[in-house]
Order: sequence, then C-alpha cells, then structure tokens
Amino acid sequence: MLEVFTKEKRWAALMLAFLLFCPICNAQSEGFFFDSKDGKVMDYYKMPLPDSLMRIRESRYDYSGFAKKITIGSENDYQKIKAIYQWVCANIDYDTTCKIHTADSCMSWKQGVCQAYCELFQQLAKAVDVRVEIVFGHAKGKEGAISSDGHAWLFAYTRENHGILLDPTWGAGTVDNGQFNRSKNCWVWFNVSPEWMILSHYPKDNSYQLVEDSITWEQFESLPVADILWLEYGLDPHEIYVKAKTDSISLPAFYIHGEGEFEVIDFPRTPTLKIGEYYTFRIKMKSDREFGLLNNSIYCQSKKWKSEGNGIYSITYMPRDTGSLSLSLFDKAQNHWDNLVKYKIEPPTEEDWKAVEPHYPLALPEMKAVKNLYADTWKRAGIDGQALLRLVREHHVSELPLFYEDKGQKLTAVAVPMNKKLKAGQNYTFRFYPRSGLRWMIINNREQYSDWKKSEDGMLSMTVEKVSKGSLILCVQLEADKPFWSCLEYEVSN
Repeated sequence: MLEVFTKEKRWAALMLAFLLFCPICNAQSEGFFFDSKDGKVMDYYKMPLPDSLMRIRESRYDYSGFAKKITIGSENDYQKIKAIYQWVCANIDYDTTCKIHTADSCMSWKQGVCQAYCELFQQLAKAVDVRVEIVFGHAKGKEGAISSDGHAWLFAYTRENHGILLDPTWGAGTVDNGQFNRSKNCWVWFNVSPEWMILSHYPKDNSYQLVEDSITWEQFESLPVADILWLEYGLDPHEIYVKAKTDSISLPAFYIHGEGEFEVIDFPRTPTLKIGEYYTFRIKMKSDREFGLLNNSIYCQSKKWKSEGNGIYSITYMPRDTGSLSLSLFDKAQNHWDNLVKYKIEPPTEEDWKAVEPHYPLALPEMKAVKNLYADTWKRAGIDGQALLRLVREHHVSELPLFYEDKGQKLTAVAVPMNKKLKAGQNYTFRFYPRSGLRWMIINNREQYSDWKKSEDGMLSMTVEKVSKGSLILCVQLEADKPFWSCLEYEVSN
C-alpha cells in the first residue's frame, strides 16, 4: 500500500510541474460551458491579472443601479457581459473629435473613443460583479494601416480563469470620412476567436493573444488585411488564420449588402473561376430576400437551388460566360441585384469551351453572334440548343427568324425554315403542331396561304412555292373575329 501511494503522489507532482512549467498547454487551453440562452458557448482559459495591475479609473458615478437594470434577467456572468455589450454598442457613438476618454464622460455624452468604451464597459461590469480586463495594444484597419495611437478592447471573465474577447468599439460601428456609422450587426466583435482577433488586434501583453503559438510584432505587421465580412458571412476563423500566417490567403471579393442576411457554408475559395468547371455553393439565408447567382449579369434562377432545410440552399453551377460570377441578393426597393461574393472569370481556352458545349451549347462564342437566338423561346418551340448549334455550324446561319409568342401564339416546330433571310423564287415547307389558335396562315407580302394538310396526330404542313420578295409571316388567329398575330417572321430577297 505504501508503494502504490508513493507512485500516485509522484505522478501528481509530475502533472503539477507540467502545468506550471508548460505555459503553452496552461495558457492556451480553452473550454465550453452551457448557457441556457445561447446553448454551448466557447470561452478561453486565462489567469486573471493581479489586482494591483488592474487599471480601473475612479468614478464619481454609482453605476450599480443602471448596470442591474440593463442586465436584468441575466442568469450568469456570460449573459451579463452580453447584455452590457449590446447596450454599449447600441447607445454609444464613437467620438470623432477624440476628446472623450473616460467612463464618466462617455456615460454623460453617450460618446467616446475606444478607451472610453472599454472603461464604461468595465464600470458597468464591475457593478454587477463581473471581472473585465482592458487590453491595450494596436489595431490594423481595413486598409492595412496600423493605428499609431493604439487601441483598446476587452477580456471579460465568464467563469473562473475563463473568458471571452470582445471589442465594443468596433462592434458599435465604423467611422468613414469623419462620420460615425452604427453597425447593423455588433455581434461579429463579441466572443471573438483569438485566431481572428490576432489578425487585426495586437496586444502589448502577449497573454491576451490566446493563440497556440504567439506571434511577434513583425509577424503581425506582415499579416494580410482581414476583411470583417469574412467573419460576418460565416467563414472559419481557424482556416483564415492558418492561411494568413503563411500569406497564402486568396478569396473572392466580399460586399456589405448581406450583413445579417446570410452565411456562406461552402463556396469556391479562390478569387477566380474557370468556364467549363462546376462549382458548389451552399448558403444559409437569415431573411426572405430573393437570392441567386449572376454570371456576367445573367440570372441563375432560384428554382435551381436545392433546399436542404433550416434555411440552407445549395447549387452546383458551371460558369458559361466571361466576366464575373457573383452571389447576389435582390433589392426590391431599388429593383436591382446586390453583390455579396464576386469572382472574376479566367480567360477561357478552347478546352474550356469544349467542356461547356455538351451542357450549354448556346453559350459558345459562335452562338452569341447569332441574331434572334432566344434560347427559352426556341426550346418551347421544340428546338433545343444542340439542334441550334448544328444548324449554325452546318448551314452557317447568322440570323434566325423572329419568333413571337407574346399573345399566346404557341407551336411545336417539326420543320420550318430557320434562316431569317429567304430567297425569292424558292419553295419553303412548314410543318408544326399548333398548341393554340383557331386558324393558321402564311402571308407572303399580300398573298395568303391557308391550304394546310393536317395529319391524324394534328400536325399541320404546307409548302409555299416560289416565294416573292418582301416579307413572309406565319401567323395565327387566336379567337374568332379577331385579328391574326405574327408567330414567325422572315425576309425574302433576291
């Protein structure tokens, strides 16, 4: 018994020594705790500063009454932190004159610089027995400039030796051209992943980095600029951090129009795409706005997206036009599409177009030069893209006849002339199945032809001999005693 007891004590001593003298394992451990409102919450291990190093400015105000009011209903420290953060972000403007630095002045004027935001937050938290430490350091802006005056943010303790990183100043909004603009979504700077925070916030005290391997100031300076929209739109902070450390991060362009409205679950992680290749997009919609892909402003209809439930939609799409491909939301008020994520299309090669041809023959460059090539209209007439491609290649057709169906003049073509320009003196045959109308007629200038042959299955056929110069129109009377409407229109010349 004595020998077993001694081994156990030795093992315990070794474990204690390991924890004490292995700062990486000790400082970087992190954990989850369950919150009744938020479910599973991520927080990070950090030993508190000694009280002697806590920077809490003396205040002439008693914040306890107000702090209890805005945290009413909070069941734990995390919920108190969240309630204070929400109030500060919603009610404090950034002081563009840079004169307000203290909690008391910030509370009085509802304005302040980053230090004032943090000191006010700290005073409110202290009033409800939550420990908050102000983190001083430097921040890197969206253009890559590092603030010379420094910046302040927070580490708030959610439980013993565990807490979260947050920046109420950046969460509240941004300053553009001297004007403060409140953020639509303050939560992107609440409970921030250390790997994301270190891309733009460098603390003077390295213990606040909380990443697995602390980075140096020189490394921080060399990190590429991080776009807050990456986080806003649901990208993985760890993936971004790993790529940023190796300077290999290269993503498409992101735009602000989707803040709070959608998240990207899966998407191509390159700034450019290729014609002829399939790409998968999976998004989660947080609003009921119409969304879609636009390939050089050509809309890929939402009906092609597959609903996976819980607001998640997916599509596999092949770019078929040069220029750009963008994931967009429709703005009903402005009647236009807002870009969210936008890619450039690489200049296509002949091999790229060969990959497109079996799927989208009408997207080929040679087909784009053909006039009156309205793919959906001809498809409804029973002539698909492959047939049109063969027609253009074999007969060198550069202009199709005008096809009208706006008044309901419907047909399924079997054999009709497919070149808009016909030759005088030639014979032309028309065979089709009518899907609307009472009477069909061909008018060549003023001559009318209506001697149709009708097969048992309803197909109409007629040959017009020696057509004359001018116009030739296949038309239909949709109702009795009503005029005839044009359906197919040709030009006849010598």
